[in-house]
Amino acid sequence: MKKVYIATFCSLLLLSCGEERESYSVGKEDIVESVYSSVVVEPAEMYEVNALNSGYIDQLMVSYGDTVSEGSVLFLVRDVQSNATASNSKLALELARSKYKGDVSLLDDLELELDDARLKRKNDSINYFRNKELFEKKLLTEFELEQSELQYATAKTRSRLLANQLARAKADLKSSLDQAVNNYSSSLSRSKDAVVRNRINGQVYDVFKEEGEYVSMQQPVLIVGSNDRFSIKMKIDEVDITRIKIGQRIKVSLEAYKNQVFEAKVTRISPKMNVQTQTFEVEGEFVEVPSQLYMGLTGEGNIIVNQRENVLIIPLEYLIDGKYVLTESGNVRVKTGAKSLSHVEVVSGIKAGTIIYKKEE
Repeated sequence: MKKVYIATFCSLLLLSCGEERESYSVGKEDIVESVYSSVVVEPAEMYEVNALNSGYIDQLMVSYGDTVSEGSVLFLVRDVQSNATASNSKLALELARSKYKGDVSLLDDLELELDDARLKRKNDSINYFRNKELFEKKLLTEFELEQSELQYATAKTRSRLLANQLARAKADLKSSLDQAVNNYSSSLSRSKDAVVRNRINGQVYDVFKEEGEYVSMQQPVLIVGSNDRFSIKMKIDEVDITRIKIGQRIKVSLEAYKNQVFEAKVTRISPKMNVQTQTFEVEGEFVEVPSQLYMGLTGEGNIIVNQRENVLIIPLEYLIDGKYVLTESGNVRVKTGAKSLSHVEVVSGIKAGTIIYKKEE
């Protein structure tokens, strides 16, 4: 979905054939074209820490919120010989792989539901901003504007909730698959008491087990991630992905920082499309870093794909069939350029000061 920065314009009401006709005097303004997506904040590096073998946690060296360094000991597991055979481990691995990557995986329903929510959010956004313009022109009541705003806000909330739910489900299934792989490999040889060490400098984001508690290789004990670098994750529709480039600016607004916009840039574009959602994952990093960040913060992002200054623009509602405008002399063909939610750049066909009219219904 595209989110825009609306250029201002003035409308005139002229009399023609005894009836009022809404018109627009073409002028020059700035226009910004962007690609919209919801965003989720995550540590730039993050992993789930699992035991190297099944057993009881003998010592847990860290707790929730602790800062940890690379190579430091996180916990010790006392080995308990598993009764599961290599055959059973292989079956468990195949089941986990089927759930995560199968033709009909457990993620399908969530992804389809999220796709529907995104489409509704897109439509509600378009309706809200269109109604906002109509309200400013006194063509819509305040109650109607508030209804469309409420509908848009509800759609945004549902989209964010589903996105978070899908992310958690995907992480759980991916974790289960990873642990099934580890379990199968481990079942081929006997385990020994294992000392589990940290892989990165960062912070303990969650602790799932206590000392003396039994843990299998399928169960994460900790989540560790970087605490000095964070990234933002975005889902971009396939119709827009070819417009996204590494290094493009991103305007990010977070729910935790009301009325603030942070600068970020695109750092990675997934080369593979998610066929269920028809989206690509795009990552970005903050250029202007918020004072405090947490794993899982949500918000909205606009990737700026085109920015034009002091160019001829007209409201989209005055563009006819994507290539004509109505003047006193009739339809005139124009060539368009950058397009926002409400306006479009006119490259050629008319000049500043030209009066154009809305097409009569």
